[in-house]
Amino acid sequence: MFPNILSNFVVNIAILMIIGYLMPRASFFRKTIFEHQKRTHEKILLGLIFGAIGILATYTGIRINGAIVNTRVIGVIAGGFLGGPIVGIIAGLFAGLHRYAIDINGFTGLACAVSTIVEGLIGGFMYKRVRSSKRKYRIIFATTFIAEIIQMIIILLIARPFVDAVELVRIIALPMIILNSIGIVVFLESMYSVQRSLDQHSAVHMKLAFDLAQMCLPYLRKGIHHEESMAESANIIYKNIDATAVLITNNEKVLANAGENIENLPQFPVIFHYEFQRCMLKKKTVMLYEDDLQKYQMNHAFKRILIAPLMRSDQVIGTLAICDKKFKEKLEADREFINGLTSLFSSQLELSEIDNQKKLLEKAELRALQYQINPHFLFNALNTISAYCRENPDRARSLLLALSSYFRNTLSTHKEMVDIHEEIEHVLSYLEIEKARFEDRLQVNIDVSPDLHFMVPNFIVQPLIENAIKHGMKSPLLVVDVKIEEKKEGLSIMISDNGGGIQKHIVEKLYTGNHDKDKIGLANTHHRLKSIYPNNAGLLIESKPALGTRISMLIPRAGA
Repeated sequence: MFPNILSNFVVNIAILMIIGYLMPRASFFRKTIFEHQKRTHEKILLGLIFGAIGILATYTGIRINGAIVNTRVIGVIAGGFLGGPIVGIIAGLFAGLHRYAIDINGFTGLACAVSTIVEGLIGGFMYKRVRSSKRKYRIIFATTFIAEIIQMIIILLIARPFVDAVELVRIIALPMIILNSIGIVVFLESMYSVQRSLDQHSAVHMKLAFDLAQMCLPYLRKGIHHEESMAESANIIYKNIDATAVLITNNEKVLANAGENIENLPQFPVIFHYEFQRCMLKKKTVMLYEDDLQKYQMNHAFKRILIAPLMRSDQVIGTLAICDKKFKEKLEADREFINGLTSLFSSQLELSEIDNQKKLLEKAELRALQYQINPHFLFNALNTISAYCRENPDRARSLLLALSSYFRNTLSTHKEMVDIHEEIEHVLSYLEIEKARFEDRLQVNIDVSPDLHFMVPNFIVQPLIENAIKHGMKSPLLVVDVKIEEKKEGLSIMISDNGGGIQKHIVEKLYTGNHDKDKIGLANTHHRLKSIYPNNAGLLIESKPALGTRISMLIPRAGA
């Protein structure tokens, strides 16, 4: 008797191993069985599927003394272990009611139905414990072992005549308890091993996608419209994957083609018009295999073409296509790879656009500073020069040259970074005019080593000195001290004056970006520093009413 039971269990467990091998390969099972969160309809469907596995085991069992010796518990309790209480209950009810329905008059029909439902409940009850434990297989084995003992007890309690129930339990108890406990471990391990293999395969693809995105990063920063950069990116992908050709397109044409020149094929314009445009229109990856390529007469050239959209702000800006001459299986990991790669590329291209907009904004802020010529300054400068024309023509000529130099530096320069001495020359042109106007009432001291060379943002010092003079000339004598020195952290620039100071609420508004419109010079300098140099504190303003103001900044070293 025992050899027959053993051989039947071996066959049944082999069938369950095949099922366990196939199930994780379906996307539905990967998204539900191996994820904690499941929707109600997914739980119901899983319960019916695992119940169906239990029903299959009922039909493949063998009859002994009017009962069916089977592996039904494996499908039912596995549903509870993998899907939770609801899945376990549904699987138990489905398989249990079926067991009762096919053998209503059998003396173990009701007992087996009840025990099947109970085993589904037990599996569901242990769901979280199995999920969180590092020794899940021990728990699975022990739980199934106990569940099968409970089944034997239920048979003894419900099945009648009692003598027959005792004899049946004597025959089937040991093989069913031990073999089903081993069988559930084998069944679940076959599922987990396939899932681990798929995860590993997917992880390799995703690592490759990340590595490619990292290698292409310097080129992607220049944007999709920079064709040379796109050509370099396509070439990097082509060299690092097993492909015949790699294409990067915008919405209208091919920007880059690495590997075999697919553009030269006479059928390419047709496939570009239909399939590439379909990818862009639906915003989804298109996978073309031999049957699909045959209608474009390209099956002789390629066995597979994968086309995925490149996105920016939810808008398609192009595609990435990978073409293969070799036959390859329709692996979901390949779809995940190209989706992951294009997602990373899309993110980098979007960041490049943001970076480009940021640079344009910085330039606009610089131009705003450069074009912010105070009309009163111009009017006062011309009046001062006019007065000197009568009294001191040589001085007037010198002031005109200074004013010309000031306007030339203010309006004409397109440099973003200049040497500190070039910045100081611009400041001196401005100060020559202001000193001629205020004469002995204005004293400016600039302390900077002639041997110091350090690149600073253009137009970074002059607005601060202009601000000090504009708001500090109410004093009988305004003294402005400019100290520039190189430190370990970078270039320190400090501008202090003995003017009337800046009110606290004005400083707070400047830091929060809610400054008044007439404070654009000070505010723009602060925000330019923070924009150009990440993590820079910007301007540090220390001011006391009627005592003066000290403004300092730190320009970090290049690459710091």
